[in-house]
Amino acid sequence: MSSSSRAHLRIVQVTDIYTLANFPSLKTLIEEKKAEVEESGGMAISMLTGDFLAPYLLSSFDKGVGMMSMLNKTPIDYVIWGNHEHDLSHAHVMKREREYKGVWINSNMQSHESFKDSTCQVDSATIDITSPDGSNKRKLGLIGVLSATPELYKPGAFGGASIEDPWECLGKYNSKLKQDGCDMVLPLCHLYEFQDERTCEEFDFPVILSGHDHHRVDRIVSGTRLLKPGMDAHYAVILDLVWDSADSDSTPTIEASTISVADYIPDPALKAELNKAYAVLKPLLKTELATIPDSYSPLTSLGPRERRVNMATYLLSQLRNALNLDTENYPDHCDCVIVKGGNIRGERNYDTHKFSLEGLRSEMQEEEGVHIFLVPGRILRGGLRESWTAPGPGWMQYDDGVEVDSNGFVVRIGGAPLDPKRMYRVGSFIDFDTDYGTPTIHKYFEEHKEGLPDQDAGLGCHVLLLKLFSKDIWNKLWLVLDADGDGSVSSEELKLLDIDGDGMLSKAELRAAIEKVVGLSTYEGQDVLVDLVMAAAGDVDEDDQLTVEEINAAQE
Repeated sequence: MSSSSRAHLRIVQVTDIYTLANFPSLKTLIEEKKAEVEESGGMAISMLTGDFLAPYLLSSFDKGVGMMSMLNKTPIDYVIWGNHEHDLSHAHVMKREREYKGVWINSNMQSHESFKDSTCQVDSATIDITSPDGSNKRKLGLIGVLSATPELYKPGAFGGASIEDPWECLGKYNSKLKQDGCDMVLPLCHLYEFQDERTCEEFDFPVILSGHDHHRVDRIVSGTRLLKPGMDAHYAVILDLVWDSADSDSTPTIEASTISVADYIPDPALKAELNKAYAVLKPLLKTELATIPDSYSPLTSLGPRERRVNMATYLLSQLRNALNLDTENYPDHCDCVIVKGGNIRGERNYDTHKFSLEGLRSEMQEEEGVHIFLVPGRILRGGLRESWTAPGPGWMQYDDGVEVDSNGFVVRIGGAPLDPKRMYRVGSFIDFDTDYGTPTIHKYFEEHKEGLPDQDAGLGCHVLLLKLFSKDIWNKLWLVLDADGDGSVSSEELKLLDIDGDGMLSKAELRAAIEKVVGLSTYEGQDVLVDLVMAAAGDVDEDDQLTVEEINAAQE
């Protein structure tokens, strides 16, 4: 068959990206794969199937600006919503959506505030593919759906938008696109593998491109090719759809592979862009985030795989507190935090109790997500001590609210006696369904999968702690400002920190207050921590000025 009559579309897919690190190599990969297919008269596009604006350390500072720049400059031609886009504030999501220059397919969350007047969002999309000689014209339809599983979202997620059932939506748009003359419909999904299996079984899609799971998938389910490239653009799916001639069936020949992105030389310009984006974090490395209480002296993280270390106790206690910051608004909470010693990585003695981001990064990997596991008290009672029989990465560290008796049994959690019959909400990095030297816990979760968390519902440990530290700093300043203890700050009280007397607190004045009142060092022109504290204090309009009205409104 002559290549001039062949209609050929190549798709490069990535998904679930929480770092900018691989975009320079991805850009080169896309350019090379596009050149290959264009040489023979075909066309190529790129796409990202959800989760890119959050949750990762950089986005907690730049609010997704760096990521959106990468998407536009790589470029990524198509995106869909992922559940973690709601981890960024609704106002910032609205801003980032307006910056995207590609096509944002939104089939099952059209009630999102950004959709109505969007310049990039569509409910579905079509791509026309034509052979070089013009004789073979084909049309591909695209649908984009994200998970509607309630457990993934806090109340008010996505600004209160409702997410329609993915399968009802797929059915509706599959019919519509076929009626509109599409030869094939390609679902772009942000769903778990078992949910994608349902899609494969209920519909006749030849192939599905999906995300949400962080592992790679390439398998046939009920005649449908299911493809997932895994997280962070370490790998990309290359999908080729080919209609050999105008006489070919509407379903094309499908070829797919998953390739390593790191095998491609990073694009120099995008590498410079990446370094520029991450420069926002450099000032924070030495910026002090918190003062660790003297009760943790001597402060150390040496030997977490064989003994309890107080740096781990401190960090896990703070993670518990961070997880409980917003629980007044919804029923989720955390009773305790437990992690394996292998997750505490600093292996160092500290000569200061001033804790910086550099210290946090040395102790915990940014990628670690904290999940909530449901564990009965009777399992917790003796489950931890099983890991303490010998040194190893599974040696369990625990927060300051967990009390253990001389025999190693947990006897109290959160200041109250352990209740063997109670179901505790336990924060952890670890997969409790894996045996890390705690066979009782492992066996329990083998038999009680309902206690395991949604795999994609975890929150980044760095993001959680920075939010907590910023809130703690502001709380200390609030106690100083609210001198009469009436629960509000007056214009007269504000004068204590309002150096220039203009009735507002500027970033410079807030920085001075952090140093003078809280005793933490900050640096002129390095405002990442100051920005977080200002947000915690109520600067909702982000004008870098705190008014009395904003401060009091934030306390309500």
